Amino acid sequence: MSDTAYIIEERESCLVFKITRPHRLNAITTEVLNGLCDCIDTLEDQEGNRGLVITGEGERAFCAGTDLFERETLSSRQQREKSDRARHLLVRLHRAPFISIAALNGLAYGGGLELALACVFRIANEDVQCSLPEVKIGLIPAYAGTQLLPSIVGQSRALDMMLTGRAVSTEEALQIGLINRVAAADISLIDQAVEYLESITQYSKTAINAIRHSAAESGAQLSDYGLEIEKDWVERVAQSEDAHEGVAAFRKKRKPIFKHR
Repeated sequence: MSDTAYIIEERESCLVFKITRPHRLNAITTEVLNGLCDCIDTLEDQEGNRGLVITGEGERAFCAGTDLFERETLSSRQQREKSDRARHLLVRLHRAPFISIAALNGLAYGGGLELALACVFRIANEDVQCSLPEVKIGLIPAYAGTQLLPSIVGQSRALDMMLTGRAVSTEEALQIGLINRVAAADISLIDQAVEYLESITQYSKTAINAIRHSAAESGAQLSDYGLEIEKDWVERVAQSEDAHEGVAAFRKKRKPIFKHR
């Protein structure tokens, strides 16, 4: 059992943030939030195209949500402050200018699923369960889950999950777009998450962020506003050093060397 609530592993292409509280199903404490904040600060201060992989220790849980044992020690004001801070932090992660991947090694419930939803992508083991069960105890998702889940799986599917509180399997989560990939059983989940991240971050950070910003403005229907956003990014990216390098490399049949990676 780790003496700390989390560990941060430095890799060339990313930071790996692991919640190390398997005895509490990796539930979120104030210390966990502090560690996640440090990771985001570090990556936002760097120029390189590094990313973040988030996972949990053990085989049972990625994260079971907020730690109810800690919650009982907090005043009502402190509970609200923790909830507000967690929501702000997950929204910040969701909008951060780097790629984040949640590596789901076990169940992801409540705030744990919201943490995964805040990441850009999700990769999961075969036997994962995902749920926002707050309605069962008279609460609602507190860490932006009511906004994140519909944006990923659609309003109807999101309401089905949130109003019943039911858990979805890895298979169903993949079908509805809640997770992006299912991990191979014979290879380290974290290694697969890092490889997934590197398959993206090898490209121009300028182009990656332009695609993300443009996609963020898309809605259920094609909109003139979204098209204008895309047009603006197309023109800006086309004049970038990375775009010139990419086209030149294609013509010369060589691998591009992007400056902004």
